[in-house]
This record gives sequence, C-alpha cells and structure tokens, in this order.
Amino acid sequence: MENFPKKELMKVIQSGFDGSRSAFALAVGRFATKLKDVDLAFAKEIAQFLSVDNVMRGAGDFAPTPVDVDSRMELVETIFPVIVPKRPVFGGTVQDVLDDVLREWQSLDLLIKEGLAPARTLLFCGKPGVGKTLAAHWLAQELKLPLLTLNLATVMSSYLGKTGNNVRAVFDHAMTRPCVLLLDEFDAIAKRRDDDSDVGELKRLVNVLLQALDEWPANALLIAATNHGELLDPAVWRRFDHVVQFEPPSAQLIDDYLLDIPMTSEVRKNLASFLQGESFSTIGQLIHASRKAALLDNTQLVPTLIKNAVRTRMSKGAMSKPNEGTMLLMHLSGKSLREIATAVGKTHPTVSRVIKRYLGE
Repeated sequence: MENFPKKELMKVIQSGFDGSRSAFALAVGRFATKLKDVDLAFAKEIAQFLSVDNVMRGAGDFAPTPVDVDSRMELVETIFPVIVPKRPVFGGTVQDVLDDVLREWQSLDLLIKEGLAPARTLLFCGKPGVGKTLAAHWLAQELKLPLLTLNLATVMSSYLGKTGNNVRAVFDHAMTRPCVLLLDEFDAIAKRRDDDSDVGELKRLVNVLLQALDEWPANALLIAATNHGELLDPAVWRRFDHVVQFEPPSAQLIDDYLLDIPMTSEVRKNLASFLQGESFSTIGQLIHASRKAALLDNTQLVPTLIKNAVRTRMSKGAMSKPNEGTMLLMHLSGKSLREIATAVGKTHPTVSRVIKRYLGE
C-alpha cells in the first residue's frame, strides 16, 4: 500500500463533496493514471466510468436565469442551439488556436481519463468587428453547447457591491451545466485595480472575477472578449489558457469570405483589395444590405454590393483614388462613358479600365 496514490484519492473525495461533475471526473482521471503503476487492471476498471456522456450530461438544461435584484432584468442571454449561417474566416494563427481548442474538446474522453482538462478559458483581444463574438458563436455551435452571454448593462449596478454579486450569480449559473459563457466587453469588469478613478468597488469586483475564473469547471468553456486589452488587470491575463489576438482581415481573407457570391475571380480579388481595412462585421452588413436592395430593386447582387462598398469607403475617406469611386457610382447610375470621362477629367479608356476591373464589364 505504500505506493498507493493516497494523495490523489483524497482529491477525488474532496472534489466529490465540492459537487462539480467535471472536477470530480478530473480527480478520478488523475487517480486512475497514478493507480496504473500499482494496479493496471483496477485503473482501467475505474476509467470506464469516465465518459464524455457522464462529464457533459445536462448540456442545455438550465436552472432559471439569474436576475438583478433591483431591476429584475436577466443577467445573461441564452442561445441554444447556436447556429452560424456561414462558416467564419479567420487568419492562420487565430484559426489554429480555435482548431486546437476544438480538437481538445472533441478528445475530452481521452483527456479526462488521463486527468487532463481541455482549454477552459480563452481571452479574445482586438478592435470592434474583427470576429471575436462570431468566433465565440462558432465554437458554441461546433461544440453543440448553449451560449450564455453576459448582459453587461444589467450586471453593472450603481449600488455598492451589487455588481460583484451579479457577476458571481452569472458564474454560479453558468457552472451548473456544460456551456459556453461569453463575457463581452470584458475590460468593463476586469479593469486594472490601480485605476485611480475607482476605489474599493473595482478591487472587489476583480477579486470576485479572479476567484470565479480559478473555479471554472472543465466541462464548460469561458470566453472573454475585449477591445482594450491594455485596460485589463495583470492578474487576469494569467487565468486564461489562450490569449487570441484578432486582427482586421487581409485582402486574401476577404477574398475567401466572398467566395459564395457568384462573381469572377478577378472581380472578387479587386473587391477584396478594395475592402481591405474594413472589418468582417462591416463587410457582412454590406452583403446583407446589398442582398435586400438587389431583391427589392430587381437588380444584380454584385453591382449593388460594389455600389454600397464604394459609398462606404468614400464616406470614410478611405479611398486612395476617390475618382474611381465616382466613376463606378456614375456608371452604376446609368451615365455613359463620355459623361463620366468629362465629369472626372479622364479619358474614355481609363474610365473603361476602372469599370472592367471592378465589374468585369
């Protein structure tokens, strides 16, 4: 008995009393791994109880949603099942991390039996509209788990101590079943504790958050998203398994994103290059608005999309050659090459080349 893994057995007993299904499964997995050196047959017998079905039992089955005591408004929004109509396109590094996370969760059975946990906490950083929220939805869809999104407006309370209580209530609720919990605008609740603009309340809130992150179970995925990583408390960063930096999409990624819209490869390539600098959120909104306009006006989608793209870029002063935008808009409104050339002070062949480059005409 001197080689018997007593310490691991004690952890199994303790986690059993704690009441977390995933923590108990991990403890049993670690115990079985240690036991292999002493009694391989018994270790295998114990490992039979460690299955994905047991660890993930109850996904989609939630207790009543927690509410703010004063406003009675719900603290989280729940979506199940999560459906992302179109597979998102991410840059190489981001996609690699997301694929690794999915691979770990798809191998949960193997990991649990060895006393290991999949990635449980992810921090998404980047400017608005670069795909952080979309990535969270996509992971929830692929994992077939409910997506819980923190309702920041409701969670934040003007009453001393209430915000921390609300955050704790959200975590307690999310920990009851397997799920994906999205903490959007994470910097609002995880701000640096040396911020002079806030005294004791901020420190209490971050302490609540750190404790909740430490207790996060292995059968749920927590995703925090922020546009301002520099505002986060240093202690928060260490609580995440992966920190993922999202960047505005490159022309190649935008080209891939446009693949399901019928157009020639040359037109798509030029449109993607033209839209570089815009977020996927903006591009998605352009496509959605263009589909509706093309349907209502009984026109073709691609010219409508290009017209809307030109208007968007011109409104931001983001075109290196604004004359080209003017040429396209005049052409799409029915002006002749002669009228366009005269208006912009260019030759007919120049106008024709610009139109052909963007519209393939």
